[in-house]
Amino acid sequence: MMTKALKGTLAAAAGIAVSLSGVAAAQAQDEGGDVGTLAAGDVSLEEGIRLNGQSQSPEATMISLDLGEGDFRTVYCIQIEVGLLEDNHHEERPWEDIPVEQLPLVLGVLVNGYNGTNAADLIEAAGVSGEDLEGFSADQVAYAGTQAAIWSLTDGWVIEADSTEGGAGVDTAVSTIQQYLIDSSEPVDEPDFEPYFEVDDSEATTEGTTVGPFTVSTNLDALTFGQPEGATIVDENGDEVTSFEDGQSFYVEFAEEQSGTVSLVTDSVTWTTPAGRTFVPVDADGADVEGQRLILAESHTEEYAAEVEFEFVVEEAPSESPKPELPVTGSSLTTVASIGGGVLLAGVVALVLMRRRRAASNWGSEA
Repeated sequence: MMTKALKGTLAAAAGIAVSLSGVAAAQAQDEGGDVGTLAAGDVSLEEGIRLNGQSQSPEATMISLDLGEGDFRTVYCIQIEVGLLEDNHHEERPWEDIPVEQLPLVLGVLVNGYNGTNAADLIEAAGVSGEDLEGFSADQVAYAGTQAAIWSLTDGWVIEADSTEGGAGVDTAVSTIQQYLIDSSEPVDEPDFEPYFEVDDSEATTEGTTVGPFTVSTNLDALTFGQPEGATIVDENGDEVTSFEDGQSFYVEFAEEQSGTVSLVTDSVTWTTPAGRTFVPVDADGADVEGQRLILAESHTEEYAAEVEFEFVVEEAPSESPKPELPVTGSSLTTVASIGGGVLLAGVVALVLMRRRRAASNWGSEA
């Protein structure tokens, strides 16, 4: 009698950019261009509240950035001494490329601060819901207080007692929100710069027609799929599985004891760009130019089509041998869906993402 020992090989070695703007990256991929840079669009400005500080008195202009197809999201300035280039497109850059300190604390402020939709909640949390805003909107006040907190962290900016161009009620509301955010916020690490989907096969073996367990590690919000031909994806109880989430274990149950390729084509994959992503102005050629850096205050969810492909090579081994396990190959049998193309490590799973359609953000927008 013979048992089966499992070997894994890569079925596909391709990745495609999951972009904030989507359109630019998808076009670049179709045309064979570079999709490693995430492009954003135009800056939109709305009148804010002028703040009074010991060094300077800037206006907390309410800024939003087009993340694709006219989907504007709230952003903040993170360099008080640098001018905003409102006519330039902006592109995303990792924190290591941003010449600004205290970004973990800034993101901590954004977690609790004004994100474009929660002005009333922030004003109440800060304890200033009874203040007279004297014609200014709750959004303007909440934005000004959040921007003041950010500048105090990034630039050491100190607000005056007479903190705004408004009267006593506005002064109290803005300065109290600023202090509330400073006092209640903890540092937050940089969010993921790209989506990933990994499968840990370190405990996988094959018994008859069943291979596994495999464990999913991902920052994707959702990945659902239909059952493939010639195999069924199941859980530890043998029940069918039609979606993956972070930390989930699964098995592949083949129709026959033979080598096989399993392809899972999903209806959609959703990926949320979290708050804290940073953007820089660029020129017409996409080169960075000196100007105000911006930080995203709102999460941003996109929906994609995706194909996840598994390939298993099953070889016969003597029945008296120990329970078969995956052979040591010297490299991880895990692949990652990453920004851009390129050669992936040998492994048992490859994830290819392609932009499908926009999904509503997780804070309830229907845009």
